[in-house]
Amino acid sequence: MMRQFLKKIGKLEPFEIKNSSITLILGAPSTFIYLEVMKYYNPDLIMPFYGNIIFACFFLLVGILPYLNHKSLVNYYGWFVFISTMSFQHYLTYATSLNNFSLDFLLVTYVFIFGSVLLLSNRILVLLYSASELLHLLYHVYNSNLDSMSESAIVLSLATIFVFSFLVMNGFLRYRKKLEFINANLEDTVKQRTLDIENRARELLRKNKDLEEFAYVVSHDLKRPLRNMYTLSDWLTEDKDNDFDEETTKSLELIKEQIIQMDLLVEGILNYSLQMDTEQVTKTVDVQHLVERIISVNSHKNVQIYIQKPLPKLEFNESQLLQLFQNLIQNAIKHTDKKNVEIHIDYNQTATHHQFSIRDNGPGIEVQYHEKIFQLFQKLEAETKGNSIGIGLALVKKILERTDGEIFVKSTKGSGTTFVFTIPKK
Repeated sequence: MMRQFLKKIGKLEPFEIKNSSITLILGAPSTFIYLEVMKYYNPDLIMPFYGNIIFACFFLLVGILPYLNHKSLVNYYGWFVFISTMSFQHYLTYATSLNNFSLDFLLVTYVFIFGSVLLLSNRILVLLYSASELLHLLYHVYNSNLDSMSESAIVLSLATIFVFSFLVMNGFLRYRKKLEFINANLEDTVKQRTLDIENRARELLRKNKDLEEFAYVVSHDLKRPLRNMYTLSDWLTEDKDNDFDEETTKSLELIKEQIIQMDLLVEGILNYSLQMDTEQVTKTVDVQHLVERIISVNSHKNVQIYIQKPLPKLEFNESQLLQLFQNLIQNAIKHTDKKNVEIHIDYNQTATHHQFSIRDNGPGIEVQYHEKIFQLFQKLEAETKGNSIGIGLALVKKILERTDGEIFVKSTKGSGTTFVFTIPKK
């Protein structure tokens, strides 16, 4: 019980320990120098017990205690500050009386009293300090040879210093209590909000997983009837026994095209929604070999793909890296307006990123559409035929953003298009 009481009285906040420590460390040489200067200008001054040296060392010792990182020293540091300051204050009072209350000692006594009270952060310690000093000074004053006017002046000036220093310290303590109350409430608020955010994150993660599972199930369930419909339509158009007129045949071909488009759409949604599942599976990928495989599949007499510089090996998900290059290369092939397509793949690196670029000789993209092309289901062409559904570039951007990469486009109408993307180094 007593130990806890003493610990509570002597406990200081971390910033108070730091301030007190610095004050005492700086006060050690200051005390020695000031007392030595006093002796120099007044050789008749009495300095008992070599106090200028002893207390300079004492202050320095107490000042460095917190840097020892001992738990007990930190917990009771307020007591060390109290003992060191009160000891020196009583020494000054005794030395002042020995020197017949000379102005030199009175001045340093008053200054030190004011500073010491401000260092003490507990009212009980302040009252002990003030009461003991006042009694000690009264004892020496009334046992001295001073006249009554001098005695009254000394006592009143000391009392005034105590009153004002106590008022300042009291205001500081009230402000400190207010801050402690605010901090306590703030900590509770932060803890509650953190808990709410964690609960919300878990809920969002669960819902996201449900959506991924839903997309997977729906996509697979939709693909089966689509393929059945395509097989049936294909069988009807290829069956020689069916004597369809031209309009019916065109309608069946249109149905087949729409089924292909729907199948692509479902496949794209499936790929886009399930990226979270494989993004953590990474390995060292030979980008040169991977791109050469893509080129062998997409190159023919009207499509030429060139690698400008040797491509590196990097840590990435191979499936996703394949989708990155394949989507960008196929995007250049699909949207060309030239008879002969030229695609140039280039590579550079910075201190933190790998940078790849894919440049084509296509029609180019107007500046106002540079953001739109990366949005899901956004296409610049009005026609709905073909095998473009507006998912490829959105998928590329999603893969890169989830790995802290970036992608942007450099293009103007009629001047070809360059897609530049970056992948962080690991």
